[in-house]
Amino acid sequence: MDAHLTRVGAEVTVSEQANRRIFRALGAGVLGTLALTASEPLRDALLGRPPPYSVRHIARRAARAWFGVRLRPREAQRWGLVMRWLYGPTLGVLGGWLRPMLPGPVHGLVLGGGVWLFEWLSFPRLRVTPPPHTWSPAERRWLAVQCLLFGLVTASVPPCEQEEGLASARPPSETALPVAPGAPLSPP
Repeated sequence: MDAHLTRVGAEVTVSEQANRRIFRALGAGVLGTLALTASEPLRDALLGRPPPYSVRHIARRAARAWFGVRLRPREAQRWGLVMRWLYGPTLGVLGGWLRPMLPGPVHGLVLGGGVWLFEWLSFPRLRVTPPPHTWSPAERRWLAVQCLLFGLVTASVPPCEQEEGLASARPPSETALPVAPGAPLSPP
């Protein structure tokens, strides 16, 4: 049997640890993306309209700039959500690599700040948003708030090592306790 698939006692192989970290980071990215998506109705209500970096606007502009295709609003919304749900969990995995270098809240702020900087600089260059100087001050603030929300929620998922450390601190289950021969199995 392959060495990377076998277990020896309670030891976990390096590839199993890497897989756990990747799936944990992917799940963290999913939660961050869910929080970001859930914040959109509030953002749109406070702004009075979707901002230029809403998923619908990004998808519509990307399809037109890159493929010369005009998407209807429903199609643009659907494609925008597909892009977000690929992008967010991927950022969660990339953020998982930063995790060992930074403590929890700092990790969330750095991740959210990195996403904000990436989007601020790249989206206009990719022609999926107009330049940020054309956005209202409220739209600029909301982008920062949403990116930080994504980063903090993503970073709130404890890393695998922390979970394993907590699991090892638990008392052993009753089935694992040694019982002397002839002793009753349950307390009197």
